[in-house]
Amino acid sequence: MKQTDLFYHIGPHLLRITGHSPLEPTVLLPSFAPFRLPPCEEQPAAEAIEVDIYPCNTEVHEAQDTFAQPVFFDWEGMRCTIRRLGNGDYQLGIAPLSHPDTAAYAECSRHFRCNRLYIPEALLPHASFVVNNFLMMIYTFATAAQGTLMVHASVVLHAGKGYLFLGKSGTGKSTHTSLWLKHIEGTRLLNDDNPVIAVDPKTGLVTVYGTPWSGKTPCYLNESAPVGAIVRLAQAPQNAIERLPGTRAFAALFPSCSCLRQDMDIYRGIIDTVTHIAMHIPICNLRCLPDEAAARLCMQTVTQAAQP
Repeated sequence: MKQTDLFYHIGPHLLRITGHSPLEPTVLLPSFAPFRLPPCEEQPAAEAIEVDIYPCNTEVHEAQDTFAQPVFFDWEGMRCTIRRLGNGDYQLGIAPLSHPDTAAYAECSRHFRCNRLYIPEALLPHASFVVNNFLMMIYTFATAAQGTLMVHASVVLHAGKGYLFLGKSGTGKSTHTSLWLKHIEGTRLLNDDNPVIAVDPKTGLVTVYGTPWSGKTPCYLNESAPVGAIVRLAQAPQNAIERLPGTRAFAALFPSCSCLRQDMDIYRGIIDTVTHIAMHIPICNLRCLPDEAAARLCMQTVTQAAQP
């Protein structure tokens, strides 16, 4: 069976992805191309989150030796499952809602550093979607205890800093981003759905990174910037913005961070990182209309708040 090993740098972390024919990473994961390391820069696999992708001609069954109740959620016609095993390892599953008995599985070590993905023949037409979502979960859980957050947000770059817009689905994150792109000169889109925020363990600097995951907007930039501010959006009949103190800042950011509450190491890591960010980065609440005035009010407030 032909095997392809590739290395990718996403945020401050390294992934080694091994695809076994016909599951070639460069074909399965086109959005990962900007993050691929050239062969001369590849690093020892011991430093990487390892992911091996295998085709599976025989059915792989869900694990029965579970430590706690499985976690279920639906995503774009698929049912995703997270099972904690009795030995501390994990099994992740993804199956079409229309065919729940046909599932792909990921066998993951305790800290998600070593992972094996099994894609059954019946799901090969959906392999890109399945592998992409396995990788996003694995990356999120493997890095959570290392000061890294996967955030559901839209983020722009402006004057050398990154500004993140958070909010529930339908509150206008992408709309507000588009207003900055249209009306605020020098603004660029970094990511429109799942950027990564990381705290440098030595300096405490908070940086936002582009990722291979950007929702329905194809924006896969291997770029980063210091975080200038974070803004939580809400629709309102008039524009108003306020900077949030302490616990309110924490509460504004935390719901937008991908999390696995059932794993205390992951949960504590996310709590610590969100706490650090809430203490050191301006976090604001913007109640607004979808208009140019809202974008300009937001820009003026957050760029001023981001000044040293």
